[in-house]
Amino acid sequence: MVEVTEINELSELQSLQPVWQRLLRETPRYSFFQTLEWLQTSWNHYPLPQKLRVMLIERDGRPLGIVPFCVRAERRKYGLLRILTYPLDDWGTFFGPLGAQPELAFSAAIDHVARTRRDWDLIDLRYVDQAAPEFMAVGESMRRSGLAPMVRPRMEVRMLHLAGSWDEYIATRSRNWREKLRRDVRRLEKFGGEIRLLRYRPAPGAGTRAEHEENYRLCEEIAKKSWQADADSQSTLCSPRVRDLLYQVHLEAAALGMLDSNLLLVGGRPLAFSYNYVAEGRLYFLRSGFDQSAGLDNCGSVLLNMMLEDSFKRGDVEHCFGPGRQPYKDRYATEMRYAYTFRHYARRSLRSQLLNLRECAASRFFSEEAIIEKGLVS
Repeated sequence: MVEVTEINELSELQSLQPVWQRLLRETPRYSFFQTLEWLQTSWNHYPLPQKLRVMLIERDGRPLGIVPFCVRAERRKYGLLRILTYPLDDWGTFFGPLGAQPELAFSAAIDHVARTRRDWDLIDLRYVDQAAPEFMAVGESMRRSGLAPMVRPRMEVRMLHLAGSWDEYIATRSRNWREKLRRDVRRLEKFGGEIRLLRYRPAPGAGTRAEHEENYRLCEEIAKKSWQADADSQSTLCSPRVRDLLYQVHLEAAALGMLDSNLLLVGGRPLAFSYNYVAEGRLYFLRSGFDQSAGLDNCGSVLLNMMLEDSFKRGDVEHCFGPGRQPYKDRYATEMRYAYTFRHYARRSLRSQLLNLRECAASRFFSEEAIIEKGLVS
């Protein structure tokens, strides 16, 4: 018999750490964002009211899955809306249940949500990978529980599969692309000096706190001199809005062996960084930047090429470029897939139904393709 235990206090999750770790390792294509450390560290940085709703799924007393839901307040046109979702807040692209049977875990969790007192206005599961084992089960389970979903793509995610060798990979790119790669390296060496990749990927438990802090400091110093430091989003490593969160998460990722940061040294000076999380050879690109004050071109692209070449040599499996259609991602990617949202509007929530009516009205005046295009997160 399948049983669901709901946990609402962050402090109560600590006792689940061994179970969480085991189920995480059993999860197909798990990521750093599904770790308990990510949830515990990021939780208090969310600026609006929120409630934890973590579902522990057991069969005959044996844990077989964890589904980390939460209810978060979000500002919408009609005021604050309570949204049942995953605790990711758009830092990553894909999220889902933990465990070897994500379909069963999700079905049990959403059935529990449907049977318990409603504390949400809108269900919005925004990070469902179209290639995930539970993709079809999400919609089927919601419909079976009386929570008929609206399903749409929300993010386009570019991926590079690191099969074969670097030389075999670049042979699939255009001749002009390969020539530019070599030209950028020659030009940077001519005007800047020797170039070198410094990659920091400590094994689980390896490295000292001082080493982890120094690595973050080097990346942050470059971020301060990049164009992202002045961008409206204020989301790079040095940005006051997110700096404390990213720094604390950095220490957790390093301790878990899930940090992958890369520095480009030009003439001995660190001039560009690429900052990633990694899980079993699957890299997730989080942030990057280069020192504009150095007056040297193509530091970022040279770093990316050197990093990917090194990843091929290391035997890494995949590099995820995150959401968006930036042209450079298309030049490197070997696959594009969607993160879908499964959305259900509560029938007895006025604000939720106003949003639903607005969406229904939009569907009368715009094509499905136009609505999807407008809603894509980049």
